Amino acid sequence: MSRMRLFLHYRPRKGKNPKFKSPRKRASKLFHELNRESCEKIKKSKPAVFGVGVDPGDAIEIEMITKGGVNTKNERHIERVRGVVLGKGNRGLDTWFHIRDVLFGLPVERRIAIFSPLIKSVKILEKNFVYKGKRKVKRAKLYFLRDRNPAVCRVTQSKRK
Repeated sequence: MSRMRLFLHYRPRKGKNPKFKSPRKRASKLFHELNRESCEKIKKSKPAVFGVGVDPGDAIEIEMITKGGVNTKNERHIERVRGVVLGKGNRGLDTWFHIRDVLFGLPVERRIAIFSPLIKSVKILEKNFVYKGKRKVKRAKLYFLRDRNPAVCRVTQSKRK
């Protein structure tokens, strides 16, 4: 009995290792390239959204279309959403901001997709809003602010008569 027969899983290779010959791996690689190219194209076309360096803890204002759609000429309603950035997720075309604000005494959280065509612009109202510029924000996600006093995240001031 030869020594090689003990290793049933051993097969000598003939040529190159076919790493990306599997259709599933090829499709995954192509999808990743398409996703990256479309992200770069959208970033170049919308400098009002991507030219702003938004970090967790900043107070921001986002202009977004809420009624009518992107290509509609009539009845277009643009809403301004304010809040403190609790976190940012980087997932290609599914990149998002998690913002929190207090409206009429109730905390409201939103997850807003950045690459959405409904987003028109992003403005930073105040850098390091959470600590009022006294110290650095040292976390990527500020979910601990959910347990704190809601007044800490209040960006929108209520109108009083």
